[in-house]
This record gives sequence, structure tokens and C-alpha cells, in this order.
Amino acid sequence: MTSQGYSPYAYLSGSQSQQQLPPPRPSSTSNSSSSSTYESQGNHLIIGKCMFCKSQLCYPQAVKVFQCVTCDTINDLVPAPGAVPQEPLTLALVRQALERAEEQRTETGGELDYTELGALLREKLRKFAAFNSIFSSGRPITYEHCGVNLEEARQAFSLLVAMPNSIALAVMTSVEAILKRPGKEIKDKEDLKFIMLMFECPWLTRHRTTQETEYHHNITKRLFTIISNLPSDLHKYLSSWFTNCLSTQIFHNRINFVNKFITQRLSNQQKSADRNQHIIYQSDPRIQAAARVMHLFFKANQPNEKDLPEFGGKNRSGEDFVIVPFSKDSATKSQKIPIDEYYNMIVDLIELPVDFCAWESRSAMFTFCQYPFLISMGAKMQIMAWDAKRQMEIKMQKTIEALVMQKRLRASENGGDATGITLLTQAELQQAPLLILKVHRNNLIEESLTQLSRNEMDLKKSLRIEFVGEDGVDAGGLRKEWFLLLVRQLFDPQYGMFIYDDQSQYCWFNPASFESLDQFYLVGVVIGLAIYNSTILDLPLPLAVYKKLLNIPVALEDLATFRPDLAKGFDQLLNYEEEDVEDVFCLNFVGSYEAYGENVEVPLIPNGDDIPVTNHNKRQYVERYANYIMNKSISDQFESFRRGFYLVCGGHALSLFRPEEIEFLVRGSAEPLDIDQLRSVTVYEGFNDEHEVIKNFWSIFKDFEDKNQRRLLQFITASDRYPATGIANLTFKITCMGSHDSNHYPTTHTCFNQLCLYNYRGRDKLKNMLVRAMNESEGFGVK
Repeated sequence: MTSQGYSPYAYLSGSQSQQQLPPPRPSSTSNSSSSSTYESQGNHLIIGKCMFCKSQLCYPQAVKVFQCVTCDTINDLVPAPGAVPQEPLTLALVRQALERAEEQRTETGGELDYTELGALLREKLRKFAAFNSIFSSGRPITYEHCGVNLEEARQAFSLLVAMPNSIALAVMTSVEAILKRPGKEIKDKEDLKFIMLMFECPWLTRHRTTQETEYHHNITKRLFTIISNLPSDLHKYLSSWFTNCLSTQIFHNRINFVNKFITQRLSNQQKSADRNQHIIYQSDPRIQAAARVMHLFFKANQPNEKDLPEFGGKNRSGEDFVIVPFSKDSATKSQKIPIDEYYNMIVDLIELPVDFCAWESRSAMFTFCQYPFLISMGAKMQIMAWDAKRQMEIKMQKTIEALVMQKRLRASENGGDATGITLLTQAELQQAPLLILKVHRNNLIEESLTQLSRNEMDLKKSLRIEFVGEDGVDAGGLRKEWFLLLVRQLFDPQYGMFIYDDQSQYCWFNPASFESLDQFYLVGVVIGLAIYNSTILDLPLPLAVYKKLLNIPVALEDLATFRPDLAKGFDQLLNYEEEDVEDVFCLNFVGSYEAYGENVEVPLIPNGDDIPVTNHNKRQYVERYANYIMNKSISDQFESFRRGFYLVCGGHALSLFRPEEIEFLVRGSAEPLDIDQLRSVTVYEGFNDEHEVIKNFWSIFKDFEDKNQRRLLQFITASDRYPATGIANLTFKITCMGSHDSNHYPTTHTCFNQLCLYNYRGRDKLKNMLVRAMNESEGFGVK
């Protein structure tokens, strides 16, 4: 992390490169006596930065070499000589050295002697320029290729890592010496080959002893410091290489490597000063450097995204949405690994609300909220809940003050003394932090919309539902039922707000919907309320919806998710390389959509009806067509939907989430079901875990294929997914309907995740009853 003000530095003169001299003092601000002494001796002080950690410093103008006391790296203001060997190290050279060692052992009958190999390594790796030239691919350096034959390097390192410690020492002492004194500033893309080779170095991940762990940790922190402070144009090269040059497994290993470094430093801090750990990590430049390195890997995992402003695109609008162009030359268009691979569980243990407040205030100090991919989804939900509680407390205080004022006004109007009214009754206090909706079942949408619109300032309060004309206190069940009923009506294909694709089973906004924009606003509010009230909704919305909510550009692969046939046609057009596109595809610049059984055509550009699609403009046609479907044709509907969503979820806490995390919050996790874990959180009424019916039930559930497991879960909970934070946070109850056998089907109370079973005789009968119940209960789950 760049130091504030000036940092003291010990410098090395050119002729005394190993002799530390007293650090110079800044002269521009302090006017100290030591500064005057330097000036009187003719050593004019100049201001500069360490080439590697970028800390500010001042040093005598005459020096050509100095050592930064922040990162301890020796800076050569004049690049140190470092010629590339005539024959850089290659896999062939390593194998030849090993073969000669074997031949010598055969001739002498003694033990293997790797002295020659060690000397070879010290010669070929002794300077930055030499190390940077090893295992060259001979190919030009581009965003797609790093100039290093990484496979050859891995094979060579795998041979060397199996050698005695003397070989490891030859390599690692060279690495350490280079990192302590690179000899030049790393500012050219050709210099990055050294960085890529360092990530391949297998010794950095070895931790057999405490001393070895500490030694490799110190080397790693120097590496991360250099990488994190590279110019942004070099970061782009590294990020692109991580995308294009690393397999999924190796990419995963790199993520673990960086995370283990962060874990080690945080763990050491927690052992030393638990109460002040947030202050310690915020002032630790090594953790910040590792977080920046991880950010490069994170960007490499999002190849279709452009750099976005902080706070989730705060300064962007719906007009800025773009389609990321298709590129058949790209090595990959999808993520290599899921977002949860980046989570660091030790980060979850810090005081996240303190970290969040520092980040929210745009403090100059490092915060983990700057790098939210390191924070697990559960921890982010805690931050969001804390932020919501904070906002609710502020609103509750204002509500209480308003109610007190109303009581005073009523008292004054009735001729009473209003000055003594300062408190509310217990009933008034209980209702203050609640948002209570009173709705009729037969007019659910209209009444819900009206009351939510009337209470826009209270949407972050805890939600309670009352169905008019029905007894019952909402302990969570009525609220879930309200969500389920409302979502079923709003997303019913007959309602016309959304169109469905039979192949993908996803829905999208209907550009020809007759419903008012207020209805789309209501959908946004409902989804936001579901997140805040921890309710899973079975919504078949694609990931593109959540990308658009966070102002992240959508790509053609997003279109392929919910319109696979159309995307397949686009792909065929883009990959067609002949010149007769116009004759083969017979397309003009016209898009179309279906509106209640009729095909509606829309020009994609002025006079698009008369402009044919050719081999030269086909990319423009695809981009405009996709942009029309995903953005332009539904702009009004989506903006209303977004307004409703942000009315509930607006705030900086939301921008900590990724689109896939928002989808998990809404729909739950799509990970395979862990039946044993579900059983461990189940509670019983009239049964116990050892009852024969219960044993049969779990045996049947576990034997089902994934598809039927999810159907059974949906039958019981109204969702085929479990909470994004894990099954441990799912309430699950099985109730006995009587001690006798029965031919009645099992029933469920999806509002309470409750399954009601009779005392069925035999496993086969229970399985038959369950299968028939869950297969024949379409639209029957809510009771």
C-alpha cells in the first residue's frame, strides 16, 4: 500500500552497494536540521517512489541505488546489467543434466551427484533477464499468448522438485535474489514472463516445516507486492493470460495459492491481537497486495465483462447497457470456476460491519469490501442485514417521532395537554418496526401493489401478512404463502407479463405485455422483499436479469441461456465463412417477436427492411438483434422492475454481490442436495428419527435420482432448491397424521416446509404414495 507522506529509506551508493547508509530525511516539508545537513554536503534531495511497492520517498540526487525499507527491495535507478545467456534454460537442458548424473553414477557406482545440475540452474537463473528468458515459446507476446512454454516449464519443474534440497536451494536462492533486487523496473510486457514462471514454481506451495513455510511466505509477499503495483496495462496482459493460458484446474490452484497467503497473514494477526484485527489488516500492505493479485484472477474469470465503476455502476444508467461482442477467437467465453471458489472463510471472521463502513465512507484505508469476491455470500447477507437494520432503526426512530407528534396533535385538537406525551403504547411500539399488509386472496395483486406503493418508505421493515377474513398470526408461514401466491399469479403465462421458452424453461419480459408498468414495479419489489425476508422464490428468470440489475453488460451466451434456438442461429451465421451469406440466410436488418400469437417485425436500423445481411455486416446484425431482445424492446418494463427492486435493496451493500449470488439469494442454490445434511436439521412431530416410516422416507429420498429429489423437495417447500447459505439454514418438518395405515396421499404445508405422513406400512407403499403425490400435485402445494 502506498505510504502517506514520506517514508524513511536507507540507500545504497553505486560503489558501496552492500553498505547501508543513514536514511535521508524529507526536506520539502519538515525543514529539519538533517535535511539541511544533506543540502550543505551537496546531496540535493529529490522525491520519488519505490519502483516496486510505490511508496513515496526522498533520497539524495546523487545515489543510483537505494533500498526501500517498506518492502526491502533494492531499486536500481540505472538498470543493472543482466545479459541473457546464449542458451537459456530449457526442458532439454534439464533432462540432459539429469541424464549425465545418471551416467556418472553408472560409471562410478556411487550415489547420484547433482552438482552439475545445481551449477546449471545457478548460471541460467542468476539475473532477472536470464530467468525471464527460460522456457521461451519463441512466439510473439500477445494478449492470448505469454511468450512462455508453460507446459515445458511445468515438466521441468516437476523433475526438479523431486530432486534433493540442494536443487531447491539453487532455484529458490536465485528467485529470492531477483525479487530482492530485480535490477530494473518491470514496465514492459516482455518482463511479465518472469511473473508467469514464478506462479509455476512448485516450491512456493511447499510447507513441510515452519521455517520453510516462513521462507516461502516471504518470497511470495515480495512477488505479490511487485505484481500488485504493476502498471494497469500490464495487469491487462496478466489477466488475459490467466484466462487464455491456464486450464481450469491450474486456475483453481492459483486461486488457492493466493487465498492461503491471505489466510496465513490474517490468522497470524488474529493470534496476536484479536480486538484490533481490523486495524491491523487495514494497515498491512501485503494483504492488500494479495487482494489485488486475486482481483486479476477474478477479472480473468469474467471474460465477458468490462471494467465497471465502483459501487455496482453507481454512475451508469440503463442507457449504458451493451452487448459484449461475440469473438470466436476467444479461448473461453464462460467462467472457469464458480464465484464461491474465491471465498476466504477467515475473511468472514473479521468485523465486517466496521470494514463495510470504512469502505462505504471511501476511506483511504484498505478494506475487504473493495474485493467482495473474497467475502462469502453468507457474510455478505449479514452485511446486508446489518445495513438494513441500521436503516430500519433510523426509519423506526422517525416513525416513533411522527407517531408521538400525531398523538400530541390529537391531544391538542381535543383540548388536552400535549406536552406530556413523549411515549407510545406497547402495541404502537410493536407495530412501528413492522410492515403489515392486509390483503384479500381474490384481489391479491391489486391490493398488494396499492399497499406497497403507499408504504414505499417502510419496505425494509420486517414484513407481516394478514389475509382479510382469516384468523392467524403471521409467524412466517403467511408471509411465505403471500410470496408464493403472488409470484404464481404475476409469472403465470396467461397473465402475459413474461414470455416462456419451452426449451430452456426460462422466462423473459414480454415486450408486448398489456399490463401496466406498475405490475413490473411490483415484481421488482416482491423480489427485493423476498431477499430481505429470506424467502426462496421459484422464479425461472435467467442470470441476465441479475446482470442487468447490477449494470453488468450481457453477452450472447446470456441470450443462449433463455433463447437457445435463436442463439444457435446467430452462432451459425457468425461462423459461416463463405461470401454468399445473403443468398443462404436471406435475412434483412429486421428483428421480430411474438405478441399473442402474431409475429411482429421491427427494423433494427433505419430502413432495415431493405438492408440485407451480408458477410461484412453480419456481426452488426447479431449485436443489434440481441441488443433489441435483451435491452431495447423491454427497456420500459425493465426500468420499472429495477425501480421496484432498488426501492427495497438499494444501498451500497447490494453492490457487494455478484449476479449469480443475487440469483442464489432469490432462487436458492442449485448444488446437488445433501440428503444426510437435510436429515440432520429435520424436526419431527409424532415421529422420531428411528421410526420405521422415517427410516423408509430418508432411504427413498436418498435413492431418488437428482430430478426426483428436487421434485420431492419442491413438493414440500415450494422450491426445488435450498437456501443459498446452505441446507443448515432450511427449516424442515415431518408430522405424523396418525398411528394407523392409510390410503390417503401425503400432504404438505409449503409455507412451513412441512410434510405430513401417515403410518404407511412398508417401504414400497410409502414410495408409491410419495411419487404419486408429488407428480399429481401441480399447483397443489400451498395449503
